[in-house]
Amino acid sequence: MYENLAEKLKTTSALKWFPGHGAEESWIVEVEEELGFRLPPSYRWWLAHYGNARLNGGEILTIAPPEYRDEYDGDLLYIHRLNKAEEWLVSRFPHRLDVFVPDSDELYYFDTSTRDAQGEFPIMCYDLMNDLIDTYASTFAEFLERLIDERS
Repeated sequence: MYENLAEKLKTTSALKWFPGHGAEESWIVEVEEELGFRLPPSYRWWLAHYGNARLNGGEILTIAPPEYRDEYDGDLLYIHRLNKAEEWLVSRFPHRLDVFVPDSDELYYFDTSTRDAQGEFPIMCYDLMNDLIDTYASTFAEFLERLIDERS
């Protein structure tokens, strides 16, 4: 199902990922239970098979082992908890679940207010300098492919 993406990941130099660091299914389920919804299928696939990556000085957020989740700033749930603690952020972006915060003037997040027939959330790009939000990709798999294509 994700053959094209897997092929791109084999050959890209834009995205640095480290084999053997996939998330365990039980970790994913724990995170989903706290979030109150199921993560998108392509993101679950990524988490299970790859789990981590760096691009342009930023990490694509992952799910860390539970014993590190409260202190690892590359963990999806850790960042979500920090965001939830900021009232202004929750009121402005109630359906935002960050997925990639590069060292730049933009960030990428799942828009959890809408889900397609396959269970995917769109990925939004928030241009921090201009305070603009646009749809970047319709799925997490498309998001990764586009990042690789743009930076290769």
